[in-house]
Amino acid sequence: MANNLTAAKSGDRKLALETLRDTLAAQIDTTEANVHAQLSAQYRATLLELAEIAGTLTKPKGSLDELKHRREGRRTTSDASANA
Repeated sequence: MANNLTAAKSGDRKLALETLRDTLAAQIDTTEANVHAQLSAQYRATLLELAEIAGTLTKPKGSLDELKHRREGRRTTSDASANA
C-alpha cells in the first residue's frame, strides 16, 4: 500500500483518496477521543468522494437535483401549452 505522499504524487485521485481513507480509519482507531469528530468528518467526506468517482453515489429521493429537474419539466410543458 502506498503512503499518502506517494499516492498524491502519482496523480491518481482514486489511489490518493483510498490511501487517505485508510490513513484516517487507522487514526480514528488509535487517537484520543477529542479528535474523533474531526477525523470522522474528513473520513466521511473522503468516502463520499470515492463514491462519486465510482459512480455509486445515489441521491436521495427529493434531492435538490430531482426537484430542479421536475420544476424544469413543468416549465417546458406549460411553455408548450401556452404556445399551442
